[in-house]
Amino acid sequence: MSAEKPAVAFDAVVLAGGRASRLGGYPKPRLVYEGATLLDRALRAVSQAGRVVVVGPRQPVAGVVHWARESPEFAGPVAALGAGVAALPSAGEPQGAPWVAVLAADLPLAAEALAPLLAACALGAESDVVLAEDEGGRQQPLLALYRRAPLERALADLAEDGGLADRPLRHLVARLSVQPLRLEPRLADDVDTWSAAERWGIRRPDSPGVQTEYEEPEMPETDNDEILREWCAELVDAFELDGLEVDIDAVLGLAGVAAHGVVRPAAPLTTFIAAYAAGFAAGSGQAPEKVAMESAIDLARRVLKSRADRAGSGE
Repeated sequence: MSAEKPAVAFDAVVLAGGRASRLGGYPKPRLVYEGATLLDRALRAVSQAGRVVVVGPRQPVAGVVHWARESPEFAGPVAALGAGVAALPSAGEPQGAPWVAVLAADLPLAAEALAPLLAACALGAESDVVLAEDEGGRQQPLLALYRRAPLERALADLAEDGGLADRPLRHLVARLSVQPLRLEPRLADDVDTWSAAERWGIRRPDSPGVQTEYEEPEMPETDNDEILREWCAELVDAFELDGLEVDIDAVLGLAGVAAHGVVRPAAPLTTFIAAYAAGFAAGSGQAPEKVAMESAIDLARRVLKSRADRAGSGE
């Protein structure tokens, strides 16, 4: 920990779990950028925190950290965040800091990205969360400073309203007042695929056998967000689905879970069936388009989770 007193008192939760499906299963926190793993870089970014909780499998790190895991494992970022916050001193305890820095362990420029958020809090932010936006204006809930008490309340509300497992982060953010903060280009960029890693100069592991074990997954084949948005818009226009909003991250996330949890060809099959079900529900008036799509994706995730649970129990 740094001896210098931080301008704003905060604790930190670093999310370092997940299946890393788009990296073929290779753990993103173990990727090395400029001589340090992405996890170590995240921990350096929060070195002034009062307490640091890493949510993920234990591994050697520098400094003193506390460890936690979501239950069940791989239940998504909201469940992981809930486990991390539960391992911190609560808002009512004297040692609990008023702010919680939440950081994903896949950011090469973690310290540079977190610094302006901390500065905004120190200037007296009045919102529940100071939330990073990338250069394209997309919010990054895993690069943010959350006010402790509202965060705890929002997590508790979600836990009572269906649980934290497999919940999208937007469900959490929607319960909070948000101060968005646009970051400089690249600061919010993470590493989700090997092609993204290569752009940062991050090499694939070169130990014997590792290259074959962690091949680039077949779905999805690109991490270029702009290309995906343009292609999605082109498809929406071609099918005359004016006004349809597609949560690309949710669809790709579902595809990744299906590919990893079943077999790779299950990814397009799963997303097709989910989309067909959503279209049927919306077309028959059972639900609005957005609700129908979210419900279909959530149901598919629950089916995949049930399948994984049965496999783990030997049924």
